[in-house]
This record gives sequence, C-alpha cells and structure tokens, in this order.
Amino acid sequence: MGIPILECNSMKKAWFSTKELLGVGGLPKSRQGVTGRSRLENWDRRPRAGGRGGGLEYALESLPAEVRQALTQREMKEQPAPEYRVGAVLSSPNADPLASAWMVIYDQLLPEERGNVISLVMREGIEKFMTRLGIVPRR
Repeated sequence: MGIPILECNSMKKAWFSTKELLGVGGLPKSRQGVTGRSRLENWDRRPRAGGRGGGLEYALESLPAEVRQALTQREMKEQPAPEYRVGAVLSSPNADPLASAWMVIYDQLLPEERGNVISLVMREGIEKFMTRLGIVPRR
C-alpha cells in the first residue's frame, strides 16, 4: 500500500484549461496529449468560458488524484502563508508551556491542516516528525 494522497478540498478553482494542466502531476506536456488523455479517461469537460479560440476546461473532481494533488500544492505555494498567533495559555501553574503553545497553534490550524499534521505524525512517527522540524529528540 502506498502513501495516502492528502488533498485540500479548498481549491479556489473548480475548472482548469488545457494550458493550465500541461505537465501537471505527470500529465503530457502538449495540448494534444492532455486532450487525448482526457478523452481516454473521460474527464468532465465544458467549453472554455470567455476566451477566444474555443478550447475546453476540465472539472477538478474528474482529474486523476496525482493531478489534483499537484494543483493543490501549486495553489498552496501561490498563497501567502497564514499568520498564526502564538501566546502560551497556561491552564495550570504546572502546565508545560511548550504543550500549551502547541495547543494554541493547533487550534488556529484549518481542519485540513490538522488532518495533514496528524497524518504525517501517524505515517512517520513523532521522532521523524520532530527531526523534520529541526528538533533533535532527547535520549
């Protein structure tokens, strides 16, 4: 079983032109190649809205999973990083300030971000997760 593909269902666009899909997520790098694959796999399509020269747009939901994931990653890179507030809220005098700070940060994540963090920790384990964050686990 391979690594599960994590998807963010908050894409701003639901339809993509042939040009936007060229070479994305393993798709062919030519218009003819993308059009041919769309026919072969029966992607939902419609005439391209507003542009000269016709063309087609393809529904995000009908594209292969690898393409949806690549489009999601591309959109996430284009968006500015969200700003998070960090302020330790201590529930008791004996509370661990780092744990409290983590809870404040976690509460500010979007539901799909929370799911991605949990999936990563479950898949790689907490030690590898901390290493990816640049934190050397204590022994």
